[in-house]
Amino acid sequence: MELTVVIIVAAVLMAVAMQSMTVVVQHARQTKTEREMEMLARAIVGDPSLTSGGRRSDFGYVGDIGAFPTDLQALYRNPGGYGTWDGPYIDPGLLHDSTGFKMDEWGMPYTYTGGLTITSTGSGGSITGKIADAVTDYTLNTLNGTITDANDSVPGTVYTDSVDIKVTIPNGSGSTITKTYSPDSSGSFTLDSLPVGTHPLRLIYTPNVDTLLRYVTILPRHKSTVSFKFASAYFSGGSGGGGGTYTLRPDGSGWRTNLTRSGCSNNWQCVDEIIADDDASRVIRASNQWAADYYTLDDPGGTSGSITKVTVCARAKRAHTQGGVRLCVFTHGSPYQGTYQGLSTSYEIYSEEWTTNPNTSAAWTWTEINNLQAGVRMRGQNSSFPAYCTQVWVEVEYSN
Repeated sequence: MELTVVIIVAAVLMAVAMQSMTVVVQHARQTKTEREMEMLARAIVGDPSLTSGGRRSDFGYVGDIGAFPTDLQALYRNPGGYGTWDGPYIDPGLLHDSTGFKMDEWGMPYTYTGGLTITSTGSGGSITGKIADAVTDYTLNTLNGTITDANDSVPGTVYTDSVDIKVTIPNGSGSTITKTYSPDSSGSFTLDSLPVGTHPLRLIYTPNVDTLLRYVTILPRHKSTVSFKFASAYFSGGSGGGGGTYTLRPDGSGWRTNLTRSGCSNNWQCVDEIIADDDASRVIRASNQWAADYYTLDDPGGTSGSITKVTVCARAKRAHTQGGVRLCVFTHGSPYQGTYQGLSTSYEIYSEEWTTNPNTSAAWTWTEINNLQAGVRMRGQNSSFPAYCTQVWVEVEYSN
């Protein structure tokens, strides 16, 4: 009888322990599943906590494609030869294999068909993870801007059709589209239907083909105003009386030479041409680790006027699905780099501007310009799929 009682008590205790263990295991699985769904959501729309140069730098799949994926597999593998796809977007912590990231902690597939939620049903109920409030928050945003000339004059009715404003954005199906706008007489313009991400914006005074290239970062539910200014007095009766721009090109090796060259004897000679020769001569980075070239620059040819801006430009591309560039300056014995910019598979112009010297935080001086070096920091995908740069130059804008 005593033995029977002991067995019964032990069985009851074991049953209670098993039930408690089941509850603990279920809770752990739910917690981990919820965390995985958060990671999948960041892969789709980006992680707002990741910044570069004070600006958000990660917009996930939507930032590269301009649309939400139709399934989770698109986060791991290019869904169909998309040229703007730059994945995998999955957090490395989820990539144990090529399919595990699509399963919850009970081994059941997540439910996702391109909407705003991800659902897990492995627990016997539904656990739902929210990706965003609305698709339009990430695909249909606006940017307001103004354009003036060097004398702060607006286009008026005479010059509104002399300015083209072009923004290049992903088109939602793996390619890009360039939308063209014109300012009104006050110089104001509105860019609409913009997906989140960092996009190249070109403001062109068409009679002179004078082009300002800038990159604008579009955030969810974006509504802001930015201002741009041509270096010449196009709208106020002149074409340079208010100042001008010196274009400086490489003329020697600088502080660092770490990129591989092709088609030239020295790295700086691969990127110094006025008219781009693209693949004929270029510097190369065949690794996913960053490396940089810096170059000395030719003489600006003058030291009059107040320097308003220094812009480093480069013409570059990637070979396959991954590759990035940072534009750099070297001043007062120290290097400074701009924000990360993802490369396209065709040659494009990338730029970074400094309105003040990054070492002194004061206005640039002509002595600093005479001693300035500039360059590029690049990374590719691997040894088979490099990143390439075929041109580097510096624009020094000044006013009298």
